[in-house]
Amino acid sequence: MELRQLNYFKEACELRNFSEAARVLNISQSTLSQQIKQLEEELGILLFDRIGKRVVPTEAGLALLPYAHRAIQEAEDGRQMIRDLKGVQTGRLHVGVTYSMISFMLPALERFTQRYPGVEVHVTQGTSEELLQLLGDNGLDLLLSFKPESMCNDLETVPIVRSELYFVTHHSHRLASLSSITLKRLAATPLILPERGFATRKRIEELCRKYRLSLTVGIEMNDVHTILHLLRGGYWGTILTQAAVANEPDLVQIPILCAEPLTSQGYLFWPQGLYRKKAATAFADCLLAVIQGLSRRTTTD
Repeated sequence: MELRQLNYFKEACELRNFSEAARVLNISQSTLSQQIKQLEEELGILLFDRIGKRVVPTEAGLALLPYAHRAIQEAEDGRQMIRDLKGVQTGRLHVGVTYSMISFMLPALERFTQRYPGVEVHVTQGTSEELLQLLGDNGLDLLLSFKPESMCNDLETVPIVRSELYFVTHHSHRLASLSSITLKRLAATPLILPERGFATRKRIEELCRKYRLSLTVGIEMNDVHTILHLLRGGYWGTILTQAAVANEPDLVQIPILCAEPLTSQGYLFWPQGLYRKKAATAFADCLLAVIQGLSRRTTTD
């Protein structure tokens, strides 16, 4: 059983189509079919049922799949460990960040790329749910996100920042002069909110359930930057963390009067039990340095 065969098997199993799997792997379909057949002959059992152009994993194929995943990941971890022995000079780093945390990511990215110009960095933005799923599937090396309350504890987490929820609007909005806003007044104000799937949205919905609020939501969007842009028309307000509106001087952050602290905890998330690239830990160090610098500046101000 070769690692190459397991990789071919994994792709075919997940895509359920030999032609598509061969295209993704950049090999011919005949090569893929031959390698799968050799693997089946070695194991003495069929791994796929062939149904026209489609292939469906058999019971044996489904049983083998998690072992194939682990073998491929452990082999990649071994290769990465050897590369790391040579220092953080080259390689790839895949970082995930939620829209609300991008203000922390950008200065860390600039610092890291200046220090390690040979490392190719891929940044993926999305909702907390999307990125946590991607991290769990080993599609990311690390993730910067707020933590949804319903998240299972199968990832390693490092708390890095707390950010308070505010009513946010443009300085031309009729409520922009308020020093604070009550929940009752907030509920009557036209709002644009992040779509479901954002950790911030989940926190808002928990607040609504607890205090029996019915918000006036006119627009839901999956892009925080577009929400901020729409606020500049002077009609809409939103509810976001302080981190999401950093470096937006024309927007007003108004505290929400509530009996409980309206804060969200931001974390660094790591895949549990996997080898951590030196590039990933170096990037995390840059990120923590940026956040500590911002905290000191806020305290001084």
